[in-house]
Amino acid sequence: MPGLPNAKLEVLKQAFIRDAMSPGDAAKKAGVTYATATRYYEKWGEEIKIAREKQLLPQIEESLKKLNKRRKR
Repeated sequence: MPGLPNAKLEVLKQAFIRDAMSPGDAAKKAGVTYATATRYYEKWGEEIKIAREKQLLPQIEESLKKLNKRRKR
């Protein structure tokens, strides 16, 4: 059984990480089945989590800085 083309895998991974899509939405975007998207979501779960945290951390830090400035006034 042949695997998915690398292009589809990259679209799927980017949908999970960059676009924060669920397996159902990512499956539609990448043109794969829901079962395939779910399988890769589970397989890449830790990698997705770490990448999303790295994206969100700077936003959280910036929000905290703004809140601290407001409190000091």
